[in-house]
Amino acid sequence: MSRQRIAILVAGMHRSGTSAFSRVLNLVGCDLPKTLKEAAPDDNVTGFWESRPISELNRDILASAGSDWADWRPFGPGWYDSPVAGGFRERAQALLREEFGESRLFVLKDPLMCRLLPFWIEELGTAGAEARVISPIRNPLDVAASLKQRNAMSATISHLLWLRHVLDAESASRGVKRAYCRYETLLSDPPAVVDRLGRMLGVSWPKRASESVQLEIETFLSSSLRHHRAGDGALSANPTLSHWVASSFAWFDRWSREEAHDSDTAVLDEVRSALDEATPVFSRAMAEGEQAVAERDGRIEGLSGAVAE
Repeated sequence: MSRQRIAILVAGMHRSGTSAFSRVLNLVGCDLPKTLKEAAPDDNVTGFWESRPISELNRDILASAGSDWADWRPFGPGWYDSPVAGGFRERAQALLREEFGESRLFVLKDPLMCRLLPFWIEELGTAGAEARVISPIRNPLDVAASLKQRNAMSATISHLLWLRHVLDAESASRGVKRAYCRYETLLSDPPAVVDRLGRMLGVSWPKRASESVQLEIETFLSSSLRHHRAGDGALSANPTLSHWVASSFAWFDRWSREEAHDSDTAVLDEVRSALDEATPVFSRAMAEGEQAVAERDGRIEGLSGAVAE
């Protein structure tokens, strides 16, 4: 029997059920971090189930590379060899010790993991833990609707952000044990999902057989309100939706039911390469638009102040 420490990395796009997956994994036996991010009444009432200091570290890493949580551009590969990376590695090791101690089986979740998966897989290895990855998948139309409600984000930006997260996480998790699962399936049939994740990841969940745990999972998921429900058919019926989004979702949806094969990744590589190549053109135009909006808002604020005076 393996004595290896195992870290379950939940790497999924924002608003894709990552919190629900993390809590379910905790209920079947995975340790949670010591310092949990507080639940938000207007955002995630059932809890985030993620480490607040590790989430802050991830945001700091992105900021050090000139990025943020809503950036759909690729994370600069040169960052890993830059002088600043060493300091963040030291912080990561300290936080892993503080948040998880000597735990043999724990869950580490943050949507930003999608963009920083190479960093965390390596740091977990340094800490003596083997990373195994769960990627929750949700219909990108539902994700966009949720982000519009929470962040007033346009559907176009949401789709680009969804692509960046899911494609980067897929590419970075090759070579480690991983599993894909639909958020909707977790809500409708949690026992089947828990069993499938265990088989795919090679993990025997310590509390899987407990009837009281199963009841607690059902109770928890019944309170995990799902407000946006676009059928999968709406993807192909939406003329404004990029083929990149629809084709990528189709592959991930298939992987949530079947085992993924190395040969399947060629299509996703093509989409990711095309997205990377198009990014400089898109990002320049959007940056100019954002700058124009900021200047307009500044003028409006100045005029409002003058009127009030």
